Amino acid sequence: MGVGKTTIGTIISEQLSWPYVDNDYEMSKMASLSMKELAKLDVPTLHALEEKYLWDVLSRPAPLVAGAAASAADNLDLVQALSKECTIYLHMPLELQKQRAGSSGVGRQAFAENAQDVIRERYERRDPRYRQAATLIIDTTREPEKDAQLILDFLRA
Repeated sequence: MGVGKTTIGTIISEQLSWPYVDNDYEMSKMASLSMKELAKLDVPTLHALEEKYLWDVLSRPAPLVAGAAASAADNLDLVQALSKECTIYLHMPLELQKQRAGSSGVGRQAFAENAQDVIRERYERRDPRYRQAATLIIDTTREPEKDAQLILDFLRA
């Protein structure tokens, strides 16, 4: 959360003229829920919807740019499927993630109590799986435009 998926994904999509698939919008559409309703789902329901969304995205014809929900790393079958695609891990150091995550919106339901502990636990569990699935890892501590350019250079090479 707060790593720049939408911002960076939109830049890449515009530069390459590829469709951009926004995970929150797509999940909202799949579940026939408003964004506000989506943000109020309990964590297990949201994660199940995120998995459904990602399997759907993986079945679409390439090329496209898609933001993936973080809980994708909780499903080892999805990690394996992502490792067979061009998957880019937008890595953010844990301390910066804690600052940027915010406290409201989709995916922040578990932050009601002990947000810092939840973020740390998720980071420690998911980071190795993201790295396993990634074709490219970008540390998103720069400006989004510079991060997007690194990805564009990689994709064009």
